[in-house]
Amino acid sequence: MSFSPDTLSRLSSGFPFRPVTGFVFLILIPALWLSSCGPTTETIVVDRQARAVEDDEEEEVVEEDELRVLKIGESNRIRSMDPLFAVNTATKRMIQLSYEGLVKLDEEENAVPAAASRWEVSDDSLTYTFFLRDDLFFHDDESFSQGRGRKVNSRDVKRVFERMASRDVPPNAAELFMDNIRGFESYFLEQRDVYFDEDRQIDSISGIEAKNDSTIVFHLSEQDPAFLSYLATPYAVIYPREPFRFRDDGLHSHAVGTGPFRYSTTVGDSIHIFNRNESFNRKDDEGRTLPRAHRVELMSGIREAHLYSHFNRGVINILPDPGPGNIQRMITSENELKDPYRDKYKLQAQANPEPLVIRYNQNNRFNIGRPEAAAVLRHVTGDTLYKELGVPSLEITYQDDEYSQSNIARVFNRFGEDAPDRLVFAYQQDILPRTLSETIYDLMDDNLRVDLIQRRVFSRDIFLYLDYIPVYTSGQQPERQPQEVMRLESDRYLLKDKTVDNVKLNTLSWWMDLTQVRKTAEPAERAETAGR
Repeated sequence: MSFSPDTLSRLSSGFPFRPVTGFVFLILIPALWLSSCGPTTETIVVDRQARAVEDDEEEEVVEEDELRVLKIGESNRIRSMDPLFAVNTATKRMIQLSYEGLVKLDEEENAVPAAASRWEVSDDSLTYTFFLRDDLFFHDDESFSQGRGRKVNSRDVKRVFERMASRDVPPNAAELFMDNIRGFESYFLEQRDVYFDEDRQIDSISGIEAKNDSTIVFHLSEQDPAFLSYLATPYAVIYPREPFRFRDDGLHSHAVGTGPFRYSTTVGDSIHIFNRNESFNRKDDEGRTLPRAHRVELMSGIREAHLYSHFNRGVINILPDPGPGNIQRMITSENELKDPYRDKYKLQAQANPEPLVIRYNQNNRFNIGRPEAAAVLRHVTGDTLYKELGVPSLEITYQDDEYSQSNIARVFNRFGEDAPDRLVFAYQQDILPRTLSETIYDLMDDNLRVDLIQRRVFSRDIFLYLDYIPVYTSGQQPERQPQEVMRLESDRYLLKDKTVDNVKLNTLSWWMDLTQVRKTAEPAERAETAGR
């Protein structure tokens, strides 16, 4: 087996690999990325029994429209595979590959069975009883006895929710369930605020009951029509306890769930490989086994220019978030691909209910009020921001603060070119907030001394902060916040090449279903498309 310098260059260019020797590099990359270069062996699981199969043998059973390898490019870095650390949309999409919750959302944002085969709701809508699937097993992992994934039980589900309250994890998941599951808030506050175990009096969440191995019951303190939607988020997926005992970093570097793809390995720190979970045991409406793709190769943390270069050359198949630069270059004002891109690619545009909001920090140490903050944003953005970004669906709205030149002048006088201090403008780490922040910063920088930083904590040092208002359920309309001074909304875009079809999206930015993705071109046609 041999590889041309051009092939290796296409695979490595722009990828932030950790340093490895040339010998190891040449062994890893062909094995992981070029599955069609001669017979190799691969372990698959059928009826919970492992066996080795030659690639040539497996190829014989691949149906005509099944896809061997699906390659996805994400500009946001995936720093953890632990669901409770899903801090950006790229990580949330990755979570859906390997994990499942009790329920999941479909293309219409309806809750449908996932780890639970069915559920019952009491007449007063305060009690939800879920029945786990009989064929539900965790993925094989070395943390289990003999490396084989065990059967999921209701205690696993209960532990997932109790872990949300731990001081060692972000509070995002707990905040979804704090007000609806009975006893959750009390358990959360004690876990966070009482530091000695012997001083704690609450040993579990009273509103979650593991009735038997296959039945889990949730008791709500009040009716919540969004409860099922919250259960379908990446924050509420199911995972086992064993990896936390076996590995120091738990699930950070090794996903273990029940989802359609099982984690295989990571190359460098940016390429994550997932193989089809042969024990997934789900079928589509036509009775076809899911997922259809045999492997997903996910690249994350790649610069947008490099991502597009790899996409253009056929090295990757899907760009879930192309970024404003590519949108401006490739997409018309009618949300269609321009020439010549329409002959090479496919575009999916989807309304996105999650707005980006620039918030004013009323406790900022600069003693600047909201009228000044709003006036500055109006002064430096407006039509200029539309032109700079070039996103056809972008809409910008401002809070109704009186626009005043005197407000602007006060800020410019204090933080102009010769000012001893600098304002701080912070943003959340997804690609769109980063790009928008960089653009606004460039517009500000002509008039003000401003530092642009990526930060999650809304501290006194921050003057303005750009972040998403997350939406978790269909039809939810994010309310305007008192600190909001500017809101930006745009459609969600996904680019894919001509070789794949049936990528499913809904309006939620983190939701993407790859289980039914199929190939639409023969190998020779794919090669011709990639070489254009």
